[in-house]
Amino acid sequence: MTRFTWPVLGLALVLWGACGDDTDPGIDAGDTGGDDGTGSGVLYETCPSTCAVAPACRAGQLRTCCVCIDPPTTAAGRTACGIMSEYCDEAPVDPVNTACLQPSGFPSPPPTDPPTVTVRGVVDVYGNGSTGSTGDITVEFYRVADDGSLGTLLDSYVATLAACEDSLLPTPFETGDEASCCPGPCQELLPDTEGCTPTSGDCRSLWYYEVTGIPTSTPLILHTSGTAAYWKDLYYSNVFFFPEDETPGGYVFYRAKTLSVDDWRAIPATAGDFDGIAAGQGAIAGEIHDCDNVKLYNVTVGVNPEANTFAYFNGVEEKPYPDTLRASTNSDALYAALEVDPGEVRVSAVALIGDDYVNLGWWDAHVFPDALTVVTLRGTRPTQVPTP
Repeated sequence: MTRFTWPVLGLALVLWGACGDDTDPGIDAGDTGGDDGTGSGVLYETCPSTCAVAPACRAGQLRTCCVCIDPPTTAAGRTACGIMSEYCDEAPVDPVNTACLQPSGFPSPPPTDPPTVTVRGVVDVYGNGSTGSTGDITVEFYRVADDGSLGTLLDSYVATLAACEDSLLPTPFETGDEASCCPGPCQELLPDTEGCTPTSGDCRSLWYYEVTGIPTSTPLILHTSGTAAYWKDLYYSNVFFFPEDETPGGYVFYRAKTLSVDDWRAIPATAGDFDGIAAGQGAIAGEIHDCDNVKLYNVTVGVNPEANTFAYFNGVEEKPYPDTLRASTNSDALYAALEVDPGEVRVSAVALIGDDYVNLGWWDAHVFPDALTVVTLRGTRPTQVPTP
């Protein structure tokens, strides 16, 4: 049994082949995959057969879906609830689900004229940052342009703290201090809080937003922005909603985030990039989930073009920071690629399942200068299913 606090995002695609072959170890020592299941390549490469940007893999790396990825050395697993509070697996923990990566598990492609939904949610803070005196957050939903950048603006909302009422939102799953000190969907416990009480002032309020006319089964970008002195722009790519995601209240719930300027500076330093992200460069971060939308640990991730610094995280849900000793995802399923050139980028991930390397999906996104692009992989997507 899995636990979610946001909608389950759609999955799918067909095997279109590998990304080319280059056996020169000085240029690309990677394996193009798509083998016969004997463990010598990468299974379930559901990607186009050509690379927009040819990767140059280092010796020992896997070349899969046009991305160079370090091979995982430990079997992937699903994160148990209790370790994480959302996108986790209730005990007993099941094996990694790869059904949506195979033809028998592909979903239907999107309809020609998909229905629309109302999306309602909160904007909370990734890591540190006070919300009380830092202004409102603008939330915008866009269609995706052909190059992965912003297409048509669908709707926008100026999210405010004052507008958030518990009755407007679903009741979140909460335990421990979060449940006793900061209950309800409109607030959350501050990081590094110990010994809180309901009156100790250790909660931060969350911004509320609501948008309408958002098409389902359609790739979207969600953009959050606020006062530049406090918050960095975030662009959520690979966002999908579906009619079945609607709550009994007639809306889809989606939790967005914003990132403080302080964390924009601190996270690269923690990852070993002490000069920080150079002006005009961007960053990518996200999680890796399986076909049940459950977080996965021991997964390796790559981006093309390559990042200057790559990091996995500490597995602390309330205060995620890079762990320079990790070579694969932790229980939080997080990765980050820091200092990436603006423009088109592909993200992909590989897991070791049994004796095989398995490609867990890919997504073409857009890196925006001086901003964070969020790409969470959830298998393959409805728009990646080829038509007959």
